[in-house]
Amino acid sequence: MKMYFKFLILSASFFLFVSCDGFQAVDGIIVDSETHKPITNVQIKEINKFDALGFSDNQGYFQFHEISGLAFGDKEMTLIFSKENYTSDTITFINNESKLIKLERIEEK
Repeated sequence: MKMYFKFLILSASFFLFVSCDGFQAVDGIIVDSETHKPITNVQIKEINKFDALGFSDNQGYFQFHEISGLAFGDKEMTLIFSKENYTSDTITFINNESKLIKLERIEEK
């Protein structure tokens, strides 16, 4: 009976660990590379996905939280930042990382 109880506890612990999803969180501020002023409404997408995650706010700030993969899975998130009249940028974040994103304005000819 004691061996059965140990096996049951060990099995339950294993299934709890394997079934836990990985939590990813990233944030940052998007600014103009020349003026260093915040850029609003920058579209932010996760690479290889069609739908936008969201947009930067009035201060250029963004943050995303996502549950994906197993607890011991990949903890990186690659995002694409794009806005009209700016060069798009693709940046990889490590879980819980904050970054200052500088987008370069496209000069009109």
